[in-house]
Amino acid sequence: MNDLFRHGKSFWSRKKTGSLWKFLIPAAIPLLLLGAAGVWFLSAPRTEDQRFRSFTRQLFCQEVGANTLNLHYTLADPAAYGIDSTRISLGTMEQSAWEASSMQAENFLSALEGFSREELSPQNRLTYDVLRDYLRTRLEGTAFYLYDEPLSPTLGIQAQLPVLLAEYPFRTKGDIETYLQLLTAIPEYFQSIIDFEKEKAQAGLFMSDASVSNILRQCDAFLSSKDDNYLRQLFDQQIDSFSNLTIDEKISYKQQNQDILNAYVMPAYENLMKELANLLGSGKNTGGLYYLPQGKEYYAWLVKSTTGDDSGIEAIEERIRQEIVQVSGEVQTLLSSDHGLTSISLDEYESQEPAEIISSLQQMITRDFPEAPQVSCQIKYVHDSLQDYLSPAFYLTPAIDDTDRNVIYINPASDYNALELYTTLAHEGYPGHLYQTVLFEENSDEPLRSILNYGGYTEGWATYVEMYAYSTWTENATLAAIYQKDRSLMLGLASFLDIGIHYRGYTRNQVAEFLAKFGIGREASDALYTNIVEAPANYLKYYVGYLNFLDLGKYLEEQLQDQFSLKEYHARVLAIGPCSFTVLKHYLTDPDYLRWAA
Repeated sequence: MNDLFRHGKSFWSRKKTGSLWKFLIPAAIPLLLLGAAGVWFLSAPRTEDQRFRSFTRQLFCQEVGANTLNLHYTLADPAAYGIDSTRISLGTMEQSAWEASSMQAENFLSALEGFSREELSPQNRLTYDVLRDYLRTRLEGTAFYLYDEPLSPTLGIQAQLPVLLAEYPFRTKGDIETYLQLLTAIPEYFQSIIDFEKEKAQAGLFMSDASVSNILRQCDAFLSSKDDNYLRQLFDQQIDSFSNLTIDEKISYKQQNQDILNAYVMPAYENLMKELANLLGSGKNTGGLYYLPQGKEYYAWLVKSTTGDDSGIEAIEERIRQEIVQVSGEVQTLLSSDHGLTSISLDEYESQEPAEIISSLQQMITRDFPEAPQVSCQIKYVHDSLQDYLSPAFYLTPAIDDTDRNVIYINPASDYNALELYTTLAHEGYPGHLYQTVLFEENSDEPLRSILNYGGYTEGWATYVEMYAYSTWTENATLAAIYQKDRSLMLGLASFLDIGIHYRGYTRNQVAEFLAKFGIGREASDALYTNIVEAPANYLKYYVGYLNFLDLGKYLEEQLQDQFSLKEYHARVLAIGPCSFTVLKHYLTDPDYLRWAA
């Protein structure tokens, strides 16, 4: 199998594609910040559905209004939702905020259970079940405040924040002014993260020196073009293209931005680097969560909350093992059927332009997927200073009231071949993140659903359709099938080892010995080990989610038998929307919901 895994190094050395969802500022609001949702409407003389929708709308407005960046990315017109003015803030990592959110979550759960679920419409009943599940899971993680890590390499806020700022849309003149004020909030926000990291260090939970070094290099890359930073370049471009501004106003805004970058943003990054450097040596654990106090308990909760699969670690581990065995056998069968295929380089196939691929995928999926609204999609490329640290590709979700604005970022450092670019754009575009997001937002009138983060559903779906896309690549169907199995196997091995490292205590050497059985060398093995240690459960949301979609398709086929169609399965999954897989399975065949949905 050595030939098959010739590209294994590139897989391990890079993070999987992903989307930048609404909660990309994890430190700003720990999961779901729930305010003291006034109960005045609970006793109002209205129907249960009306009271429930008032309840969820108030919670939505309170949630998105708590963080300026989340608000701006979630709503193009906050005033239409009754949100007129909010404090400009990125949030905080203070423990008091975490404790307050936990107390509020308890209050919210209590208020939620005060509704008569059976009196709700099927649609509202679905929202009820999703929200109850979400809050229960949130409360189970209350004790793990210091186990969170906002600064992980690649996925950390220090890498994600510049991208979100660069893409901050200017819809009105007020947006420009809010953006400039938001930049001034970065030092305070970073200081709360620094204080949090110091707490972690005191508790013996700080990251390893290797992780700190990676983050320092990342921050240094961002600061390397201090006088001509891309946040200045992109801001200037937006200002130049913004209508209804005088020349003097444009000059003034550009100068303000440069001054704020110099006075606030760059010093904030410099201070973050200094404080992290001072904490070098504090992190004694270079292995998985297994070696931390309550590490296994935290990991079990993290897997459940990240994947949306509540079957338990052992059951998930066994399901992954079964898939690895099955796919390994399928790989061997394919290889034996055509020995010459593995010597073919994918570099022989010329890549289409990304826009052309997106267009062809839109047409390709009509057979097995419901029709989606026509929206725009802009392809952009990651800035030079961030290419070494960001994912190969990611999707920026649009505002829920302006779903036409979609952006897919491609990282040129990933050096995609034709097949990889095709399947990556299927993952990020059609029928992946872009398609799923826009379709759900167009068909849902419950805004609260759009801000509940179910990574197993969203990334699992994108991985599921990415695997589907291999079968639609027409250049060489058999070669595509081999690479699809290879992709599944590699992701399965990574997920299996994620559990092994964080729940079983696998060491770096044990991981190397395990992967050697699959023809994977030490360099690739070490890269994978580092990725898993730095981002626990990250691979699982992709693969466990993917496996759940495979299994649910089989389950529905068993239920419907001759009435089953792949298109109908996809339609039901997409209509139900992001949720845990327990909730999803129930509503796939719930007769009341299906009658309502029809």
